[in-house]
Amino acid sequence: MKPKKSTLLAVCLLFFVLEAQSQTFLNYKNASEIFVEVIDNGWYEATVSYYNPSTYQRSNYSLSVNVEYDRVTVIDFGNGGSIHSGFNNSGYSYYGGNLTMKKDYKGNIESATTRVSVTDSNGTRTFDITIQ
Repeated sequence: MKPKKSTLLAVCLLFFVLEAQSQTFLNYKNASEIFVEVIDNGWYEATVSYYNPSTYQRSNYSLSVNVEYDRVTVIDFGNGGSIHSGFNNSGYSYYGGNLTMKKDYKGNIESATTRVSVTDSNGTRTFDITIQ
């Protein structure tokens, strides 16, 4: 006896839905594992290496940076000035900031690094940031 086409279609559809849910669960599980070992949100002292390719200026600073969900969102210059992600009235665009963690052989975070680029009418400047 041959199965009806509608039964066969229902079985195929059920398999497809179960497979899709399984993949969603796996993706969710993998995504949650990524955020298991994060550094705490807050302010950190960081080494910031500045580079302006238009002027070839390079400088190194010790500055405060704000971290939110493994991303540097603010660089505070300590003189009342700062740059930040999100909307601003200063006409610049802020890119990057996602931290990469360096771990020791036991899995403990030793440092976190990222690059932030700021672009405005004067060009693009980069800030390489290391939190230890």
